[in-house]
Amino acid sequence: MPSEPALPLFPLALWIWIVQMLAYHGFGLWFEWLDRSGSLSRYKTRPAERMKYSKLLPRVLANQVFVLLPAMLLTQWSGLAFVGSEHVALASALLGFAGLTIGHDIVQYVAHRFILHRPDLMRRLGHSLHHSTVGSRGISACYMSAADFFLEIVCPYLIPLAAVGVGGSNFLFHAVVVSAGAFGGLYEHSGYDFSCVLRQRFDAEPANRLRTMLVKLISSQAHAAHHARGNVSFSDGFGSSNICDTLFGTRWDLVPERKRRTA
Repeated sequence: MPSEPALPLFPLALWIWIVQMLAYHGFGLWFEWLDRSGSLSRYKTRPAERMKYSKLLPRVLANQVFVLLPAMLLTQWSGLAFVGSEHVALASALLGFAGLTIGHDIVQYVAHRFILHRPDLMRRLGHSLHHSTVGSRGISACYMSAADFFLEIVCPYLIPLAAVGVGGSNFLFHAVVVSAGAFGGLYEHSGYDFSCVLRQRFDAEPANRLRTMLVKLISSQAHAAHHARGNVSFSDGFGSSNICDTLFGTRWDLVPERKRRTA
């Protein structure tokens, strides 16, 4: 009789969580090194975060260990994700990435705008803790209360993953998803904007159109505007489909800045 395939030593969700931690803290340390060395200071567009890396790290780790990991394991054990065939065709993977991007946009917008930014829930659910940062140190992306982390990070990741039903048990697919998500969140909160180099205008119109498209793709300005203004870009940002903020007119470049009151 043919031997049965060996069962993995640990659940796939655990391995993907480990990849996510390596990506998040690897990119996080890189941005921290950039801050300390000043190597790319010309791209640092927002003032330095007053809270140090060491102050932000414990809460970030607590959220990742005690909220994200159990949620990922429960999702696999309930058969909602990280299960099924290991084979994922390239076309299915590309469609899956697109579906997850749109799903993330929708879930995050609903949770972020209609729950976390409700005046009566902002402090109760602890979203005000995240807004106590200025979004200018990468690791602050996950500096938030446990409830905020669940609604703003865990749900927009796992709900679309289960609803779209993509990836099966393919390690590479899930590893790419979490690594891309980790970089996007850290970059948006790092205070860096690598689109600066593309902001000069060119003589040829096609080059300007390409420049405008690339600026929109790699700019971190949307989430910076959210931290600065609070009433814009609830899911719009680096790597987002930007559908919800565009449809509801809350995209940062569609909403006029509120005038400051003067005495």
